[in-house]
Amino acid sequence: MFVTLVAALAVLGAPKLPSVARRATADEQQFYASVASELMAGASLRTAVADSARPHDDSVMARVGAAARSGASLDAVADILSELPVNGMAAAAAIRVADRAGAAAAPVFARLADRTAARAEVERQRRTLTTQARLSAAVVGALPLMWLAFGGIGRIAALIQQGGAPVAALGLTMETVGVALIWRLAS
Repeated sequence: MFVTLVAALAVLGAPKLPSVARRATADEQQFYASVASELMAGASLRTAVADSARPHDDSVMARVGAAARSGASLDAVADILSELPVNGMAAAAAIRVADRAGAAAAPVFARLADRTAARAEVERQRRTLTTQARLSAAVVGALPLMWLAFGGIGRIAALIQQGGAPVAALGLTMETVGVALIWRLAS
């Protein structure tokens, strides 16, 4: 019963991973795929980037689209694009090379879309595979707290009254560091 209660509290209290990061990766992947598609359809690089950046509400994408539509140099557009988290630097390099050398950018952007999708899949698998470790860390970390909640505080008070304050402090410190380390390794 006690372990079930701790497990339930750990699951309910476990922090959720932000869906913002997953959505940003999906938006980036969609942007690269859209640029590749526009280029294959015959659009210019500037038009492809401007049109592909439109549907996204991400601030980097909005700035990329605005810069491309305003007639800013493709180098300036590439500087903004390099801020994207997954493959921004590679996309910026592709724009610079295509702008200066006239290289075909459609295959590069198609590959960037594939790479971004693959990275998102690896991240999803990593989160799935570390769920058990994170739950174990939460349960192991919650057990001493539950022990304190169910009467252990009286024993700690008696320990402190008998001169065991350093021992109690050391135990609490070790518990905190241990849980933080396990959580960090599992995340």
